[in-house]
Amino acid sequence: MPDIFIRPNDTKKDEEHVNMFSTFCINPIGISFVEQEPDEKILLFLRRHFVTNAPWIFITFILVLIPVFFFVFRLDLQLLQTLSLPGRFTVIFIILYYLMVFSYAFVNFITWFYNVLLVTEKRVVDIDYSDIVIHNIAFTKLTHVQEVNYTQAGFIRSFFNYGNVFVQTAGPETNLEGLSVPQPRRAAQIIANLIGREAHAA
Repeated sequence: MPDIFIRPNDTKKDEEHVNMFSTFCINPIGISFVEQEPDEKILLFLRRHFVTNAPWIFITFILVLIPVFFFVFRLDLQLLQTLSLPGRFTVIFIILYYLMVFSYAFVNFITWFYNVLLVTEKRVVDIDYSDIVIHNIAFTKLTHVQEVNYTQAGFIRSFFNYGNVFVQTAGPETNLEGLSVPQPRRAAQIIANLIGREAHAA
């Protein structure tokens, strides 16, 4: 089996463009991260499987339909009569309501979009975003990685082939993890192979 990190003459065939919905890319192009060195090439890009977005997408869909349900069944008129509110306040309320629904969907999408695990020729980088304003970037050199393992339990995870990848480091350094990433076995094997190459080179 050819080594995926030994690039043949036609290197473009081995590179993958990272788009908005990419979750697993080997030799990705078009991305970078803070503190990336000029000669540091990204070898693996991991993001949570898109199917993990299903719960918040379903909730957003239901929330979007609630005002439509009220309008279709004329329940909004009864509510207005009960609250004694003018009709123009209904429009303002609906606008505010949809802004909150949009904010809920936007925050969930951004959280999924920016939480990634990158593996370069030199290190593993774990980028975590939470609620847009909070982000954390942790990384460790490949020479400090002691063990890589993965877990994939349950029918849903097995059916869609995603799971958790754990990168255990030596000493006080933070252990890194890629949660609910596609092809966890393959991802763990790629990182493990890199560790072997790095140790051999040292």
